[in-house]
Amino acid sequence: MGSQPKKEMLRFTTAVPALVVCPDPETRNSLFAFIAKCGLPCVCCSDLAIARTLLASRPVGVVLCNDAVPDGNFRELITELKRSSSTVPVIVLSRSTEWSDWLSALDAGAFDYIACPPDPVETGRILHAAISLSSNLDRSGARAATAT
Repeated sequence: MGSQPKKEMLRFTTAVPALVVCPDPETRNSLFAFIAKCGLPCVCCSDLAIARTLLASRPVGVVLCNDAVPDGNFRELITELKRSSSTVPVIVLSRSTEWSDWLSALDAGAFDYIACPPDPVETGRILHAAISLSSNLDRSGARAATAT
């Protein structure tokens, strides 16, 4: 029997961190470990108040936000980011696996939806797509600013 090809771990090349907003310590810690293993810096918090402070103090490449946190929900965060003209993608984390919840998150402006507990392969795929989008938007914004 031949050996199985070794799966390569997804690696990121950006220094801009991911922000994980999740009140559940187990989910938050597993996401932090996975994101760090991929080489992406990561900052975690458990509520929107801290998330707002972090977003105001540093650039963030992607936000992973639980559908409900003690002081609000992902919809509030998406609304605030849109109001500030931010292009940071928001990925919603939820224990619900209902299609209606996934569609509702997308309708609210979420980049994507991850059912918890997060599957590493799916999480890696979604993170890669979000970081790629964020990087492309940053580059095109920088080009537009230099062109004016």
